[in-house]
Amino acid sequence: MLDAEPRRWHVYVVDLAPRVGTKPGKQRPCVAIQPSEFAAAGHPSTVILPLTTHVVAEDAFPLRIRVPAGTAGLSRDSDILVDQMLAWDNTLFREELGLLPEALQDQIRAALLEFLDLV
Repeated sequence: MLDAEPRRWHVYVVDLAPRVGTKPGKQRPCVAIQPSEFAAAGHPSTVILPLTTHVVAEDAFPLRIRVPAGTAGLSRDSDILVDQMLAWDNTLFREELGLLPEALQDQIRAALLEFLDLV
């Protein structure tokens, strides 16, 4: 468990077990997308987007966003799974890996707007 509450745009290792249907399982990197103010107010869960190292060759925007190895503490190229948005208990966050650069934050915002048909 983390010492501090999850912060927006940071990548964490989160325990997503058990796997159910298309929901990713096991411990895996996830990016927190919920505004940090919710955690500061004592909200017990955080909205996240899981990452996978099973990257796709073609451009899959807005469903996936590529994160190159070395970014935010990731050791391998990964895809953010925009269509797998979850609200997850803060006690299941295991380790902070790092902060996503502003350009990736902007890509996530754009992908969420398009995926949720908010534009």
